[in-house]
Amino acid sequence: MKRIVLFVLIAFCLDRGLALAMSAAEQRAFSGERSGAVNTALRNDADILVLGSSRAQMHVNPKVLEEKLGMTAYNAGLKGQDVLYSVMLFDLWKRRHPVPRVIVLTVDVESLIERPTEIATAHILAPHINESELVREVMYSGSAFRPVEYLSHAYRFNGQVFSILKHARGRFDASDDGFRTKSSRLDPAIETGVLNALDQDATQMEYARRPLSTPKLAYLRELAGWSSARGTRLFLLHTPLYRQDQAAHAVWMTNLQEFVDGLPGVEIIDLCTASHPGIFADRPEIYMNLNHLNATGADLLTGMLADEIGARLRKDATERTGGTGPASAMTR
Repeated sequence: MKRIVLFVLIAFCLDRGLALAMSAAEQRAFSGERSGAVNTALRNDADILVLGSSRAQMHVNPKVLEEKLGMTAYNAGLKGQDVLYSVMLFDLWKRRHPVPRVIVLTVDVESLIERPTEIATAHILAPHINESELVREVMYSGSAFRPVEYLSHAYRFNGQVFSILKHARGRFDASDDGFRTKSSRLDPAIETGVLNALDQDATQMEYARRPLSTPKLAYLRELAGWSSARGTRLFLLHTPLYRQDQAAHAVWMTNLQEFVDGLPGVEIIDLCTASHPGIFADRPEIYMNLNHLNATGADLLTGMLADEIGARLRKDATERTGGTGPASAMTR
């Protein structure tokens, strides 16, 4: 019995000691696509905060938003992540910064359905599990054994140890706006993969017909309520795929619009191949690959996004003042 107790005490001390060391290293990481990206995002104020997957990270250029709208912007999108990561990251971000004026969340046909792999990928935020009930709730979901796993503080860094150690000496770069892009051009004759933004195990129509996730819809309702109460505009942004299934897009957009109609202050901005074929269809020169625009395409899309946001903010200002207010709502 004494040996068992001694073993448990040693294991406990090792777990806590390793977790403390990893936590100290994790907090110093400001480069890379894991903790470094998270920490950099959590350090940046922004009037316009962009959230989402790589299709946010690579499609929305904060500099274009700033130039056209006169507001600060930061792109907190991250490769391989989606809605769950976004709502958790924002829950952490909002505790550290003034209320943003605009939130842009990118959504795709698979963003709001149940995807177990998304929970596993969002484990990147596990080091922050004690800072947010929302982070803890998502981390515990997916398996009844998850709360037991997270009793180990060291487990929170599982899969991130080498990345954290590699980037632990990185310095915070205040000029990093989170935007990542490439200038390469798509060759549609070579790239013929399944066209989905993230999980590529089903067609767009198969995803479009799946029921939306109850927990994800609840998280979006909570985000919408928080935003509405504080005067923040929440936009759900859909961006181009090179070859988009227009029938699947119509099915998915109908379902998404039905949900959004019940949310205060939330609007969809649909800038994609199906909604704007003359701009985004059959133009490989503005794509990096089937799922992502290149630098040229990103600037084109961000300019259109800025125009949409600007028009809707001006409309809000006009409605608040009964048409007698200032012509522009772009500056503070």
